[in-house]
Amino acid sequence: MEISSITLAIIGFVLLNLAMMHYFAKVKQSKTPRAPLLLIVGMVVSSLLSLVALATHTFAADLASIAIALLAFNNLSTSALFSYFLATRKTPLGDIKVKVGDQLLPFANEQFDTIELAGKRTLIKFYRGSWCPYCSSELSMFEALTPKLAAHNIDIVAISNDSEVETTAHAKRDNLSFKLIADPTLAIIRQYGVEHHKGLGATADDTLNVFGIAMPLPWKMRFKAMAIPTSLLVDENGKIVWIDQSDDYRIRASEERVMAAVTNSFSD
Repeated sequence: MEISSITLAIIGFVLLNLAMMHYFAKVKQSKTPRAPLLLIVGMVVSSLLSLVALATHTFAADLASIAIALLAFNNLSTSALFSYFLATRKTPLGDIKVKVGDQLLPFANEQFDTIELAGKRTLIKFYRGSWCPYCSSELSMFEALTPKLAAHNIDIVAISNDSEVETTAHAKRDNLSFKLIADPTLAIIRQYGVEHHKGLGATADDTLNVFGIAMPLPWKMRFKAMAIPTSLLVDENGKIVWIDQSDDYRIRASEERVMAAVTNSFSD
């Protein structure tokens, strides 16, 4: 039985979206797969079906031709875009200016001063921005961990190069109760040596809600400087007791890993 070109394009569209839904469900759970095989297979199969649909259809000025062209373009462009994201997922580690055992580097701006951390245990998170779905999911995970962290007297502070307006909107959007610090000039980010000099990113205004998490609009994304996702666990004396970075900006510490670091550092 011969399958029509439009059926192939529709099947490709459905397969691609199912694969993406599965992938971003994992992202939302802070369980992003390092090797997203289902997503890759979905993109490959969707692209092949779209190419076959384009090659076998006799185009004319009708609705079927328009639908095939639109579906195929969506499937191919989306697959190409996400393939690029996966190919450029590596972060430039190696420039961080602190290590476990070092004292916290003091910083201050209009919003915050590290003097406020004196005598407190703190989890400091450098993140890419409110537009980043991986950061959004991770910060939501931290929010869910707030009671467990509070049991160890640990506060959370998160820093990005978002503006103060963007951090305020981000906290409201994702119901975050902890402090988000705006570092639009990257002064703090550079002080700690956690700058990704040329990453592909967006702004808070260039996102929409997809599969329940904030997603940047692909055509709005530009190369810019931002933070490398980095977590620092600091004790009440200002000493850094745990550092977490990943060579893949998609991969973040799980709840289990964060709490293991907490319990190993603070036995009380």
